[in-house]
Amino acid sequence: MSDVGDAAGSPADTAVLERARGWGGANRLIAAAGVSALGDGLRATALPLLAVTYTTDPTLLALVTVAGTVPMLLSPLAGVAADRWPRRSLMVWLDLGRAVIVGLVALLIWTESDGLAVLYVAAFLLGIGETVFGITAQAYLPEVVPEARLTSANGRLQAVQLIFLDTVGQPLGGLLFAVSAALPFLLDAASFAIGVVVLLTVHSLSTSAATSAATSAAGTGTGTGSAPKPPGWGEMVRDGFRYLRGDRLLMLLAVMLGWLNFFFAGVSAILVLYVLEVLGLGKMAYGFFLAVAALGGLVGGLAASRLRERFGTFPVVSTALIALGAACLLMGLVHNPVAGVAGFFALNLAAVVYQALTVAFRQTTVPREVIGRINGVYRLIGTGGAPLGAVCAGLVAGQTEVWTPFVVSGAALLLLAAVTWRPLRRLGGPRGAEAEG
Repeated sequence: MSDVGDAAGSPADTAVLERARGWGGANRLIAAAGVSALGDGLRATALPLLAVTYTTDPTLLALVTVAGTVPMLLSPLAGVAADRWPRRSLMVWLDLGRAVIVGLVALLIWTESDGLAVLYVAAFLLGIGETVFGITAQAYLPEVVPEARLTSANGRLQAVQLIFLDTVGQPLGGLLFAVSAALPFLLDAASFAIGVVVLLTVHSLSTSAATSAATSAAGTGTGTGSAPKPPGWGEMVRDGFRYLRGDRLLMLLAVMLGWLNFFFAGVSAILVLYVLEVLGLGKMAYGFFLAVAALGGLVGGLAASRLRERFGTFPVVSTALIALGAACLLMGLVHNPVAGVAGFFALNLAAVVYQALTVAFRQTTVPREVIGRINGVYRLIGTGGAPLGAVCAGLVAGQTEVWTPFVVSGAALLLLAAVTWRPLRRLGGPRGAEAEG
């Protein structure tokens, strides 16, 4: 039985539930995520540009990116934090902290300080904030959205983040940096501040849902009347691994996501070379491809819920995998701009559908009080190989042709779809029906 059904016991809770059904809580949470994604896009472009003003050593420049991505390995601890503390409060403090950090980067620019080491620290801390915020937001969404609307909410969340991060934020970051190096970071700080204001207006479906994180962190008291003692961080991380290891379907989905992200990160890493060298287009066309990605993600986000309702969760997940593989093959084998645009549109549409459905399934089937630590372990397995995939694609493209990683990725994703088609039907049938009900 879902927590949503229990939330309507009092007139106050009923009123909150009705507001949530009208998309009030979801819209505010999605708006906060969109504003934050805009700031992340500004910073994603401006931070490397700022690093170049301090050094042109490729190794030192690469360390900025490494510092920002290493925190993904801390995902299990981020999941524990999402279960241990009130989730909305945690997200508010994370946004406040990130606003201070990027504000300090802007101050560094104004004072013309030699701050390459500061950039490493800032990138690392911002990476931690992004990791914890993302996992906490996934855990918090079921508290503000009824289960029947989780797929739609996740689809819209994915689409909004894709649009504001890739299509608006990153190109705008480059333009603003040309005007003033500090400007993108000041706007990034402002985006976090706006996100805090919006988050403070988001309310859970019920007071019991709002306190679920604190309840889940509590253990058994040592005596009558004594305060419950929360389990340690290590024990909570082990809980996440044990739960995932004991759930064959969730473990399968985590491994599938890891395989998918390895190859998806690879083709994304060399996309700019694909546009310039394979398709023979100019640099302006790269921004157009990012816009196509956002449009495909938007269509996928809006279509995910309808597809699930008509065909079921796991048939659509498997079909999305096939579409991902076919899109990569199209881009790798047919070297003209029309095929490239069509393939990249389909690639991002299918990716958002896949993500929206699998995240919503996890949110509706994993117990809400432990979902943070489960998401943390799941994300470690599902995204930990992405940097390696980007490196491997670059090496393959350098030794062969730029389009080769697209062909390899397409074949690998089609193989994944074929291998997992039957296990997903067998393991996901009853649970998928339960989640959709």
